Amino acid sequence: MNKFLQKLDTLGLLLVVGAALYYSVTDVWDKWTLGLAIAGAVFFVVGIAANYRQIMESLGKRSTKYATNYVVSVLLVIALIAGLNFIGKRHVKRFDLTASGTYTLAPQTLQMLGKLDKELGIKAYFPGGDYPRLRDLLVNYRAHNRRLKYEFIDPDKQPDMAKRDGVTVYGTFQNPFTGSTLKFGTVILQYGGRTEKIEKRSEEVREEDLTNAIIKIQRSGAKKIYFITGHGEKDTGDSERGGYSLAKKGLEDEGFQVETLNLARDAKVPADATAIVMAGPTTEPFPQEMQFIADYLNNGGGFLLMVDPAPSPGLENFAKGWGVKVDNDIVLDVSGAGRLMGAGPSIPLVLQYENHRITDRFKSMTFFPLARSVEASKETVTGVTVEPLFKTNPNSWGETDVKSGEATFDEKNDIKGPLTLAVAVTKEVKPASDKGPAVKARMVIVGDSDFAVNSYFGAQGNGNLFLNMVSWLGSEEDLISIRPKAPEDRRIILTQSQQSMLRLLSVVIVPGIVLVAGIVVWTRRRR
Repeated sequence: MNKFLQKLDTLGLLLVVGAALYYSVTDVWDKWTLGLAIAGAVFFVVGIAANYRQIMESLGKRSTKYATNYVVSVLLVIALIAGLNFIGKRHVKRFDLTASGTYTLAPQTLQMLGKLDKELGIKAYFPGGDYPRLRDLLVNYRAHNRRLKYEFIDPDKQPDMAKRDGVTVYGTFQNPFTGSTLKFGTVILQYGGRTEKIEKRSEEVREEDLTNAIIKIQRSGAKKIYFITGHGEKDTGDSERGGYSLAKKGLEDEGFQVETLNLARDAKVPADATAIVMAGPTTEPFPQEMQFIADYLNNGGGFLLMVDPAPSPGLENFAKGWGVKVDNDIVLDVSGAGRLMGAGPSIPLVLQYENHRITDRFKSMTFFPLARSVEASKETVTGVTVEPLFKTNPNSWGETDVKSGEATFDEKNDIKGPLTLAVAVTKEVKPASDKGPAVKARMVIVGDSDFAVNSYFGAQGNGNLFLNMVSWLGSEEDLISIRPKAPEDRRIILTQSQQSMLRLLSVVIVPGIVLVAGIVVWTRRRR
């Protein structure tokens, strides 16, 4: 028994060093790490007490001095390694070598993490108390902001905590197509006295979900976006290809409240409107309705107007009052870019963007089915600034003869490209004073409403561009960025013959070559 106790000091030292190394690498000081350190300390003290007499007798020996130097050297090496890990954990340098940038956080995520000015606590409730994929993602988040703290909790082992946080969604899900088993659970975010919950039932928690939750929890109050109805505009409740349900979901994911507005019935724009949207009217609004919108803008509001080619109304008179000319044409692009979308020249593709906050660092291509051109009018309006956002390529023109059914460029009547497809309008309606900053009206006019419908919202940069426009109109410029994208399915699908060949290669051919080579080498050495 005494011999066993005498060895506890070594075991205790190893446990303490292990706990220190684990903390230096993961920066997580949970109950298991703490228990390991305490057990190591207890074992070390017991071992020292059991070896007290031998220690005192050997202090004066030369071998003891050598052993002490050896132990001190080992401890210094361990401390150096732990220190390097500790520093490396706080100054992370990662290199993402995946083709799709799987482990690179989106610019919007980095923006949101940079805005954290107090601790963000994250509790992840998953079966077994862990989920490696989510843990890797949270480690990546924490590497960019040390104010983010996270912990994984098993709701079955700690039901009191799960009940207190209202956690009821967790378990396992088997994919019927692949047969793989997926854990799902609930993630609770707490920040500045506010709480946000992420619940997933049949899919994993992705970067998009975490970033959207951080956006929502950082907001002190909800901001409302109203979609104008009554003139055949795109419907936010329509989940078909031509609807705007994905646009609505995208806004809600970023913390906006989306509602509808009928100006003919309500006779004004609500005072709590952050911005209003008119998405492709098919009939002309009443003049009084457009006056309600003008009054709202002159009080510092934001308005996104998307007009389609004739026979849809272009609202030329309203746009003219704000220094914008809406052309009566259909933009055609003969560069062949439309073939990428499986269509012809009626879908112009945009690859370059002007210098504006909406398109800042925007590099994704966008496309606009059946668009008309808009531009700054030659007659300027006092106090109004009109800026182009993006243009088509030079191999495009605005076809003005929309009734003939033929698309040929006419130098006399058609408009030569490149053509502006969207403009941003600002007007200072209240100058800056000691009481506050200047108040500006903001408006974006786009010559197409189809680019943000459900069938195109998730393609290329269309959805991001729409959300950037609304964020700028609502003075939420911190939300203007490139948003997280869903991970790509990069699985390799093999045919039956390819699977057989791979099995033959890995099980028979390669091992056979190694075996034959070994026999040849052995035979030569025997000779």
